[in-house]
Amino acid sequence: MKKNSVFNEIINLLDENEKAQEWLLEKIKAIMKRDGNAVFSELLKVFTHLEMEPKEAEKVWKDIIKHRTDMSKSMGRKVGLRVAMLDYFISVNKQMKNPKIIEIEIFEKLEKSIITDELTGLYNKRFFIEALYREVQRAKRYGLDLSVMFVDIDDFKKCNELKGHTFGDKVLKKVAELIKQALREVDYPCRFGGDEFVAILPETRGSKALIAADRLRMSVSKVNFLRKEKYYLTVSAGVASFGIDGNTPEELVENADTALFRAKNDGKNRAYIFYKEKRKFVRMATDWDISYRVIDEAAVKTAKMKNVGGGGLLFEDEKPIMISSILDLTFISPFKRKKISAQAKVVRLEVKEDGKFDVGIFFTRIKPEDQKLIIKYTKQP
Repeated sequence: MKKNSVFNEIINLLDENEKAQEWLLEKIKAIMKRDGNAVFSELLKVFTHLEMEPKEAEKVWKDIIKHRTDMSKSMGRKVGLRVAMLDYFISVNKQMKNPKIIEIEIFEKLEKSIITDELTGLYNKRFFIEALYREVQRAKRYGLDLSVMFVDIDDFKKCNELKGHTFGDKVLKKVAELIKQALREVDYPCRFGGDEFVAILPETRGSKALIAADRLRMSVSKVNFLRKEKYYLTVSAGVASFGIDGNTPEELVENADTALFRAKNDGKNRAYIFYKEKRKFVRMATDWDISYRVIDEAAVKTAKMKNVGGGGLLFEDEKPIMISSILDLTFISPFKRKKISAQAKVVRLEVKEDGKFDVGIFFTRIKPEDQKLIIKYTKQP
């Protein structure tokens, strides 16, 4: 790669956002592996306007990174890269009489354009792709939970047609603000494109991500977007979790988007978690009582069944149950008044408008004669 190309690539990576700091350093490491220690000369030239030979520049850069780590430890908080660099050249390596750590005007122009969406202020799609890849690698390495949430404004096209694109932009900004409020500091809210948003939720399992998505859905539905008249909008959301719904960034994105599509297709203004449709048996609506216990938990709970088939059943509960949880359950079938016991796995979880949860399970262990009995019953006209 030519020298000017390296220089331009470094310029394009600059950002002092706290979350993006580590991302920037990782990108610099990647460029170093590709182009060797010549990158350090260009790096310091960009930041400081100092001309150095590659070997000297590499040593100085490593000293700066170490100085930043030491400053962060002593101050008890993360220190920005430019702050650490400035302190290094003033108090440690006094090469600069008039320190000039990259012009503020250049930095401020680049800061928002590189990884943030200009309209909403959220991270952009480019940053989302980079951050999701990094978080998936971290989840794999340390065995952590991770979820992806897709959010789409319902009937946004109609909103633009009726009220105009200027108003549509105001809606996008407000929804972006509500997304920020609904998420934690450690989460990554992004604008994926158009009226579609996406968020990365590190160390979060699907059921908790679904609750966050539904909290956002409810907060949006309460906002009147026009002062002079009543104008309300809703959002739909889809969630997918690492290790359950996918093991790669691509799988998580695809399956969260699939869950979002199902939410939109089922009437909008709802939040769904991804599940694989494995239904091979006919389901019949029921209102039977069931008792269940989550494996490794002592409490036995009761719930109301909504439908049943040879492969599993759906019931309603007051609280969410984690996807992939294993349940021991029993229920009395009205046909032959027979008590049926089975073990099942939670494969589906949906938040309803009343705040309750639909829990879908498939049988992992059931007596063949009991399964045949259910199949026979559900096939009745």
